[in-house]
Amino acid sequence: MKKYLLSSVFVALLFAPIITFSQGSCYADQSDFYWKISQSLYGSKRLSDCHPNAYYNCHGFVMSYFENGCTDAGWSKNQIAAPYSCPNNQGIKSAGSYQNSGKYVQVCSEANANIAYYKFVRGDHSAVKEVSAGGSIIKYLSKYNFDGPLVAHNLTGSWYHLDGQETVPPTPVQFWSYVGPILGNPNIVGLSQKTFNVNNISSVTYSWSIVSGNSNINISSASNQSSVTLTPTHSGTAVLRLNVSSACGTVKTQQITLNIQTNVCLEGSYNTGSSSGQHLYTVNSVPVGSVTATVTCPNATSYTWQKTSGTINSWFASGANVSFSMTSGGSITFSVTAKNGATTLATRNVTFYNYGSFMVYPNPSTTSLSIDVNKDIPFTVVLQSFDGPTRAEIQNYYGESKIDISTLKPGEYVLYIYHGDEIINQQRIIINK
Repeated sequence: MKKYLLSSVFVALLFAPIITFSQGSCYADQSDFYWKISQSLYGSKRLSDCHPNAYYNCHGFVMSYFENGCTDAGWSKNQIAAPYSCPNNQGIKSAGSYQNSGKYVQVCSEANANIAYYKFVRGDHSAVKEVSAGGSIIKYLSKYNFDGPLVAHNLTGSWYHLDGQETVPPTPVQFWSYVGPILGNPNIVGLSQKTFNVNNISSVTYSWSIVSGNSNINISSASNQSSVTLTPTHSGTAVLRLNVSSACGTVKTQQITLNIQTNVCLEGSYNTGSSSGQHLYTVNSVPVGSVTATVTCPNATSYTWQKTSGTINSWFASGANVSFSMTSGGSITFSVTAKNGATTLATRNVTFYNYGSFMVYPNPSTTSLSIDVNKDIPFTVVLQSFDGPTRAEIQNYYGESKIDISTLKPGEYVLYIYHGDEIINQQRIIINK
């Protein structure tokens, strides 16, 4: 039977946040009268006596109850012999220990709660909500101070012994619910979808996101659910974050790190002088300077790199790695093959290119102009006048080709350069006649 370890150190302050201590004995008065324990008078019942070896308070009890699965004590069950114990007991805690955790969220009504929190002048108190008898009995389980018993009681009434105020709880009572940790295996192997989840609580909003490693995995399920489905796309790491909130309280956050191994042959990454661990796509735009790429393939014993096109002539390959220095407007394409002995496992083409300097010349221009961009990549160029509707568009433009502007009226223009649907540069130019 799972149990909690009861506290029995006398502490002068009601809920001082002491983490560890030894307790010689229980509080001197352990009578039901002192602690206001009476089913007929106060709607309360003793669940376990005090014990000198106990070492947790009401907040520690709440966290132990949910996080360590200690659910044997209850209103409808027999009294448990002290000390009520539990593996990995949470010990002496403050309310902030769970309220600042992403595993708990404040809710607006008792119906959606499984924790009640009381704040009063001399201290605070936490209790676990227990629903039994098919929902007809609702009680709250509390550890009364460090050196008191474990008790079941009503939400109000004998909620805590406090020198004549035990039947007058503070208002308003806060309600909280245990969301739980993000459940799911963070070590992902293969490309199949994976599901992660927490407890589903009515009135709570769930917001999942991938805060790093977006190129390695993506969310493929609907939003605002207590579970999320992820689709891995690339080996590496990613961080999955969950924000939970309700109309009451603040947003609570927790996250886990995912380790992804897709087992896809010839996927990889590349590093440049300004970034590292970039996803290796079939076509990769890189800055001027050193570039190093690495591929992986399960069961591969050798890799072969072969340049198939491009303006970069100096490069070096060693096993799964290749390196070169990118020039302005340069490009290079490799065919890389992975083998196991004489058996070819996979072959893929990988291209690296640099857009170029984006220099427009001559500027000012009269009849034609050119742009110093990559000669092997098609761009779309748009000229838009500052002072009117004049607009010219040139599709499939290759670097250093001439653009005829003889029919455009003189004035100032903005020259936009697109690659696909993305604006990669814009410049001010002047057309003279």
